[in-house]
Amino acid sequence: MEVLIYTQRLTPRVDYAIRFIFEEILGVKIRVTSSYSEAKQYSGVLISYCRSKVKEGIHIVPHSLMIEDSIARQKIDFFRWEELPAFFQTSKEADIPFDIFAASFYLISRYEEYLLFEPDKHNRFTSGQSIASIGGFLEDPIVDQWAYKLVDKIRDKFPSFEINPKKFEFIPTIDIDSAFAYKNKGSGRAILGTLKSLVTFHFKDVVDRIVVYSKLRKDPFDIYESVFSILIDWPNTIWFALVGKYNRYDRNISIQNSEMRNLLFRIRKKFKVGIHPSYRSGANVEIVREEISNIVRAIETEVFASRQHYLRIFLPTTYSNLLALGINEDYSMGYSDRIGFRASTCTPFYFYNLKEERVIDLKIFPFQTMDFTLCSQMKLTPLAAYERTMALVNKVKAVNGTFISIWHNEYLSGQSPWKGWELLMPLVLEKVKKP
Repeated sequence: MEVLIYTQRLTPRVDYAIRFIFEEILGVKIRVTSSYSEAKQYSGVLISYCRSKVKEGIHIVPHSLMIEDSIARQKIDFFRWEELPAFFQTSKEADIPFDIFAASFYLISRYEEYLLFEPDKHNRFTSGQSIASIGGFLEDPIVDQWAYKLVDKIRDKFPSFEINPKKFEFIPTIDIDSAFAYKNKGSGRAILGTLKSLVTFHFKDVVDRIVVYSKLRKDPFDIYESVFSILIDWPNTIWFALVGKYNRYDRNISIQNSEMRNLLFRIRKKFKVGIHPSYRSGANVEIVREEISNIVRAIETEVFASRQHYLRIFLPTTYSNLLALGINEDYSMGYSDRIGFRASTCTPFYFYNLKEERVIDLKIFPFQTMDFTLCSQMKLTPLAAYERTMALVNKVKAVNGTFISIWHNEYLSGQSPWKGWELLMPLVLEKVKKP
């Protein structure tokens, strides 16, 4: 069933938001028209996206945001609609009292991240400044939830209205920030690491280093074969490898190391491998270019997926650079300090560049949880982390969305201080598999 949407001003913003809600979330074919006579004569499902309703159907009054072509701070007033938080209220008399398209556009375009904000020490936009956090819906895929409430409203007037939504999908992803704890780091780093452990009285660490260097025991982070077995039913898993040059925040094994290259090649035979652009690469296209070139040579295949190290995203520069280098999927959309929905959706979307007022061919895959966040930022126990994770999974399932989790081989190792956290991923995967 086709939906006709009448609007007097079809701007790029309007077209983007309408198509995201109907085509991407609901799987519904739409047609947009600016012809009043065509809308007046239409006999199917009609949405009047204008000041005055054309005829019987769904009426939504537009917000001025959707006809603008600039970026300015917007007035945000929250209210409740169908038991959900909402904003951009435009008419209490309309069938939908707020501009669902404008509110959705504001959230998924990351409009607020173009405005002045207080960055953290890594120059990142933090969750506490987001309207999702302020409005109390950071842990809700509110855009998807609005879309399904819209379906209910349409069916009140058009009972035969059907949707064809995508199916729920769970995608495990793993970041390799430090492939090994001790080995393959070179003699200089090995000596400095041992001396640091000695002067800080971490004698167990010294013993562990000696045992690993003597090849009497596997490196504690070398848990890849066991992780492969856990992920045997999850071929859609994506591994992101950090291959940037060594510095304060980028401390992985050199991509020139044969064992590192061999590891990535082994992973590539079983799963998709993506680039984990280094800390200093966020706004520097040449650094990313070099890192992509190095990983492509190592795994002998092209790389199309990316996730920024430390989730350092600078909009729109980071995404424009990735696209220019042949990357067409990004998995950085989430917060390091809180779990939830940074873009307020669990549906992958193409990025809208507000500086150029156009959609670019880079698909954003938002993630919801990360082991580092649950453990080190939110200070949860593994059991509490499991419960919080499954609560989000159930919300994503309810709207047929895509749930993406981030894991690190350090946490999966079960070594101190991550003892017990190695159990979380298999528990979550086992639960998700059950109908």
